Amino acid sequence: MIFETGCLTIDKYSLFDQFIKMAMIAYIKKSFRLIAFLSIVSVVTGCYLPGSFDAEIELSRTGHYKMSFDGYIVEITLYDGLRKKKLTQKQIKDKIKQVIGDFKRDRGTKEVSYYNQGAFKVRWVKTGDVIKSKMITFFRRNENMLSITYDKKKAIITLRGKYIKKQDRDRLIQMGLDVQGVIEIKTDAKVLSHNATKVTKDGLITIYGWKLNSIEDPSPRMVVTLGLL
Repeated sequence: MIFETGCLTIDKYSLFDQFIKMAMIAYIKKSFRLIAFLSIVSVVTGCYLPGSFDAEIELSRTGHYKMSFDGYIVEITLYDGLRKKKLTQKQIKDKIKQVIGDFKRDRGTKEVSYYNQGAFKVRWVKTGDVIKSKMITFFRRNENMLSITYDKKKAIITLRGKYIKKQDRDRLIQMGLDVQGVIEIKTDAKVLSHNATKVTKDGLITIYGWKLNSIEDPSPRMVVTLGLL
């Protein structure tokens, strides 16, 4: 259908087509923004990334443990919002309050405070019996940065650090994030396998160490068996 208005000839269906195209473009752009946001939220299976830290696990062959973390943790969505300068002061304050509250809800958190640029200073300690608990994680299961898992059928305990997929590592590096830390595991249990970069002895205790200089470094892992050596 054609309309003539003075010097302009307007095709009704062309206008409708243009409207539909503009609406579709706007929808696609919005969808891409949503996908990008969800990708950041889901990266490394959670929103927390250990930045610079010291972590230690003491594990006896009876299953008793002490796990501790002292260092800086980055809340990825807050970091990214600050990096892109997309957050208001109120949004920043609300997010900081939310993250601090999140950590304080865990009894293992001894200290938590906001540092800068999406990073929080955290000191966390937990003790117990992995045979009873079956699984212990820092910080929790969906924010698993360090874990101890007991397999009753095999009578083994697996200790591991956070594993980050390559595509997620690449995305984090592009965002300017990295991981640097030191992990030590002290145990008198029989070790079946490990990928520690340093091993030392202190009497009956063997100390396994990992120095992480990059997010590209292999995730720490150790498997021990319970009972007598």
